[in-house]
Amino acid sequence: ELVEQDDPTLDDDVSTWFDPSCDLPKLMLLGPLTVRVAPTGTPTAAVDRKPYFSELLAFLATRPHGATTEEVADAMGIPSGRVRKDVLALRTWLGVNPRTGRPHVPDSRQTTAASVRGRAAYQVEDLLVDADLFRRLRARGEARGSAGLDDLRRALSLVSGTPFGQLRRNGGTWLSEGQRLDQVLLCSIVDVTHLVTTASLALGDHAAAQKAAQLAVRVAPAEETAQLDLAAALASQGHHRAAEQLLRENVFDRSDDEDEAPTEIPARTEQIIDNNPKWLARRSTRASA
Repeated sequence: ELVEQDDPTLDDDVSTWFDPSCDLPKLMLLGPLTVRVAPTGTPTAAVDRKPYFSELLAFLATRPHGATTEEVADAMGIPSGRVRKDVLALRTWLGVNPRTGRPHVPDSRQTTAASVRGRAAYQVEDLLVDADLFRRLRARGEARGSAGLDDLRRALSLVSGTPFGQLRRNGGTWLSEGQRLDQVLLCSIVDVTHLVTTASLALGDHAAAQKAAQLAVRVAPAEETAQLDLAAALASQGHHRAAEQLLRENVFDRSDDEDEAPTEIPARTEQIIDNNPKWLARRSTRASA
């Protein structure tokens, strides 16, 4: 009960996200950067520069304390004098907020961020963001323990690819400043897929385990946890040769440079594989190589 009290609107927000008639704009960060405007928006306002305005929205949406004109200009690589014009176009694109009757991107002097910071700051109101829903579902799922598996699976249903995929050419430079949000989201996805894979295997739900692990491998192929989880899911269904091939190609023989020798396997990875001999149909072959 305490979990629900901490985030009482989560279920409604998730339902709204998946509702085809959703009346709020959506921002998708957990895959190709995508924006879906609501009925009050004007799709043609960004038709010629959609990748740019999608990134501008992503930047503003991920600033918990809003962003000043100077901060927007620096992040987007534009003159300060152009910020107002671009934000106006973004405001038109997103339209009017049906919850408040004012634009989803209000006047920078009238935002909550402006009142807190004591200066004008741009902010987006009532925008649904998949990464936010993912974070909240994960928090509740983990707090519920064994009863939270459905929340974790629901969180994974929000993922469509590598976070912040398909950014505009030379875009996203602001992601490299401070904490790498794209990497934080990537690691979070791998963590949740690992939890779901492990829990599903324990329940004997091999198909669900494989589905979660395959998502992790697709989103983060360089993460060994994802590869090991998929090997475990395959082996649990008797696909030992497939598990072995996956490990050989993506773990044992993996190299950061195709002209270099395979990357050394971490001790923890070796230990995990040693503790699961069924993953390798011909373990002795590798040991004697």
